[in-house]
Amino acid sequence: MTDMADPYYAERKQHKREADWLHACVYANYCIPTKCTCGEAITADTDERGRNYYVCKVYEDDRLHTRHDCLAAIEEELKELKSQYDYEVSLRRKLQYEIVQMRKDIEELKKLCYF
Repeated sequence: MTDMADPYYAERKQHKREADWLHACVYANYCIPTKCTCGEAITADTDERGRNYYVCKVYEDDRLHTRHDCLAAIEEELKELKSQYDYEVSLRRKLQYEIVQMRKDIEELKKLCYF
């Protein structure tokens, strides 16, 4: 059955749009924003002092649009990447330890099978 024939297709699409919007709201001022809470695209802009910001295309200073400092956003993004890297390294170490243990178990099983 295709998605269009599904009677709940429109409802699922609406839930997906709402989830995407909530994601944009939650992360609007964290890391590098990809979408404003109003649904518009984000662009890079410079203010009169020379500071760079990630700004909504239709930005108005009414707290409904995203305007996030580029330097802070990049620092947050880097912190997230470091955290992910640390997790991946710990997971790899754990898997390597398990492989060593499995090799020992295999060797013991081979000895039991041959004797």
